[in-house]
Amino acid sequence: MQHLLTMPTPTTVDLDRHVLTDRIRDHGRETQLFLSSMLVSVAVANAAYVFALLLASPIAPLLWLPFVLPSFGFVLVTFSGTSNTSLLIVSMPDWRDSVFPLLQAITVFLMFGVLIPAGSNLPLLADWYAVVGAHAMIGAIWIWSLAGKIRATSYDISLRAVVHSHLQWMRRGATAAALSGIFWFAVWASIRWRLMPEQSQLLRFQGLLGVLALVISIGVIAGIERDRRMFARLLAGDHAGNEASADPDQPRNPDESVAQQS
Repeated sequence: MQHLLTMPTPTTVDLDRHVLTDRIRDHGRETQLFLSSMLVSVAVANAAYVFALLLASPIAPLLWLPFVLPSFGFVLVTFSGTSNTSLLIVSMPDWRDSVFPLLQAITVFLMFGVLIPAGSNLPLLADWYAVVGAHAMIGAIWIWSLAGKIRATSYDISLRAVVHSHLQWMRRGATAAALSGIFWFAVWASIRWRLMPEQSQLLRFQGLLGVLALVISIGVIAGIERDRRMFARLLAGDHAGNEASADPDQPRNPDESVAQQS
């Protein structure tokens, strides 16, 4: 017992202040990526289930494909929309980092759920537009929330051009998402309270609205990819500028240093 009391205190620790600070800085991004991947995986499983039901139903594929394809597109938007933004998040996660991914996953889940067939009909097809509108509005609010976190973060001067460019893209994306949400809610209200009771024969042309949603989802995905490339190009430009501003007589690697000495 006396031997245990006189044992020396370990000089090394498993967790210090610097390691904890690094963990806090990365925790927000890691939490966001984890929630997005997990929730979208559940939504994709539901999408596969609904897709199998539609294939087995007597409904012609031309009647439901214009809605299934944009739904898959919005799944990609949900999964990849915050990929670049997550690289700039260094703050502690709060309730918004859990609520917004959860709400987005619910809307994607419902986007396929309302397409479940009942016999030879799609009884909840009209509500698909409301779900798409909710998905867009939640996405807009989420983008504004993430932009606020980025503006409240201090970045190195070499990253300010990248951050400023990305914030501009986020501002445009949030505005477009909000306007898209308003449009789809208006479409849903028009179909529910005008076309269905009075001019139901016009509902046979709903596939055109599905094609429009598909075009919108493709445009959003293309915008995300364009922002990713611009993100990488700006970083590459800053790196090249830093190298060019360095001392030209300074050797770039140890081999050059050895060659100069010889």
